[in-house]
Amino acid sequence: MSHAGRIITGLLVLVAVSVSSAIGWSFAAGGLTSSGAYLAIALGTLAGLFTAWCVQEEIAPTPTAWDVLLLSLFALASLRAFIWLIYSVGDEWRILSPNNLGDISIHIQFIRYLASGIPFWPESPILSGSPLVYPLGMDLWNSLLLLTGIPLERGLVWSGLVGSALTAWALWRWGGAFAIAALLFNGGIAGFAFFSTWTMVDFQTELAWKNLFLTMFVTQRGLLYALPCGLVLLRAWREDFFGTGSGIPRVVQFLLYITLPFFSAHAFLVLSFILAGLFVFHPPSRRSLLMFVGSAILPASGAMYLITGGFSAASGLRWLPGWMQADGGIHFWILNFGISLPLLIILLVLVTVRGDTQSRSFCFPALGIFAICFFFAFAPWEWDNTKMLLWAWLVCAPFLWQILIAPLPQPFQMLVCAVLFFSGAVSLIGGLDGRHGYKLITRSQLAATELALKKVPRGSRIAIDPQFNNPVMLLGWPVACGYEGHLWSHGLDYKKQWLKLQNVLESRPSWKSDANDLKVKWVFRKDGKLESLNGETP
Repeated sequence: MSHAGRIITGLLVLVAVSVSSAIGWSFAAGGLTSSGAYLAIALGTLAGLFTAWCVQEEIAPTPTAWDVLLLSLFALASLRAFIWLIYSVGDEWRILSPNNLGDISIHIQFIRYLASGIPFWPESPILSGSPLVYPLGMDLWNSLLLLTGIPLERGLVWSGLVGSALTAWALWRWGGAFAIAALLFNGGIAGFAFFSTWTMVDFQTELAWKNLFLTMFVTQRGLLYALPCGLVLLRAWREDFFGTGSGIPRVVQFLLYITLPFFSAHAFLVLSFILAGLFVFHPPSRRSLLMFVGSAILPASGAMYLITGGFSAASGLRWLPGWMQADGGIHFWILNFGISLPLLIILLVLVTVRGDTQSRSFCFPALGIFAICFFFAFAPWEWDNTKMLLWAWLVCAPFLWQILIAPLPQPFQMLVCAVLFFSGAVSLIGGLDGRHGYKLITRSQLAATELALKKVPRGSRIAIDPQFNNPVMLLGWPVACGYEGHLWSHGLDYKKQWLKLQNVLESRPSWKSDANDLKVKWVFRKDGKLESLNGETP
């Protein structure tokens, strides 16, 4: 493996071991501490260095002009998206993307909450009486950085930039320039409205198949780790079973695979589906895969058990043919996907008729995921199927290029790529331009709230007006009920607690017993005043 490959694999192991060690330390010590954070990062660093030393050298291909161009575009998009991920203008903290206002808020709350030393496995900071059901890996990583003295905002920005670099390299090694374009520029035909408006805006923002870079990579922080990790594993399996070897020891692959649920359950499920495809369509791999998967069942199931609150989280699984089609009919599929789906259908036919073992092992499971996601919803919010569709699309990308597009004459290659990616390119430019910037909260409001909470015991659950940017939440305090959009999208059964919260906030009859049920002793009012429910002086 090239020097870059060694470094990137080592960095992935550093994060995986740091987060896993922090979870173990927090269980043993009753919560995460500053010394625990330093210890976890030290162990991760040692493991990362050892991994970089163990990974074998491999000659990387010489980048083509298209590779250099797409890597440069990915770098520019990442710099714009993450340097301005969260930034200050005067007294305000602002967010570049409107897609990220709700997401960044809950991540900030989780990061500060985990760093506050709460017992593990944590209770949910957004709902009384519920365990934390979320792949907390990247937020816990930022909690470690926070406890070692790195300001939260700076840690978010640098994690985004480093994650982007790892993802760009992993995409290139998995599928070249085409795979990078598949993440940056996915889309249908909505963006062709540019030729009637002559304005660069995100024409896909109201559609189901949105720009993946803007709405998934920037907002779903677990992907900063899960995407490069998953792509490295996919490439390792491709090279180990069909090539000359990946150079990544099987024990390193095992470590990355079993810790992946802490960062993205969807990525873990998709990669497990790919392993099943390899087992079915590539018989020589079966003995090795049985040992690999058999050894991973217990630790990976343990990770899934933790992030689902003991498998208590509602999956939202239900029959939903047509996904988000509603009454859109065929127009929905053309507008959202353009030629993407016809190309994938043709790919399925070609792989079935004359594909080799490698293409069938990867394409059949990935295309199966596409089909399943178009008939079933896997979360309360059906759009969350995109978290699996993204992986299916990226798994297919190199085969779509190699089998279907690359054999075409060059003019037709360029035409297909232009029609395939133009809409997504317009969305990307429109979504990252200088007209954006949305207020999250003011520094003075955060400072005033922090002062008001100064004498409240850390970890006390507080009743608040449940807005996504409530300062109590942004400071990392657990609340009775958080923002409703977070509650239902996480599959939490919150209706009873929500009604009790309204009773407490409005001092209705029985509000005292409702407050006890919610385990709250403090109320933070809209005007910034903190009230004690048991006579204590804040």
